[in-house]
Amino acid sequence: MEKEKLTFVLLFVIFVLTELVDDFFDHVLGNSIIHSILQLFLFLGLFFTAYKIFIGYHKKQISKLISEELLEILKTVKHSEEKGILINQIKITKLLKITKPTIKKRVGNLLELKYITFETKGNNKYLKLTPTGNSILR
Repeated sequence: MEKEKLTFVLLFVIFVLTELVDDFFDHVLGNSIIHSILQLFLFLGLFFTAYKIFIGYHKKQISKLISEELLEILKTVKHSEEKGILINQIKITKLLKITKPTIKKRVGNLLELKYITFETKGNNKYLKLTPTGNSILR
């Protein structure tokens, strides 16, 4: 929470400084293209700073909403996808050392949240991250 307060104070200071710089350029340059470009860059800087703060806060809230057990399954699926390995529920039960009913329930929760999907190849069903599930792990 302290980090967020510090960031907001810093954002306010940046805003005040941009207003002072803007006032300075109003007097020195008048209304010119250079002045307009500087205003645009100051605005974009503030916008991207606020966006970064929002995204960081949003990710914190999402990670609080999902349990560690479900997060561990998502990480396992992502790790296997990065290696180019297809993974199914049986492999996850062995890797994470959990029972079949437990993995079935947790995978059901992840499917309901649309964090994973099943990909069928032959007679086997493999787990695959959705873009939503992938965004949680970033």
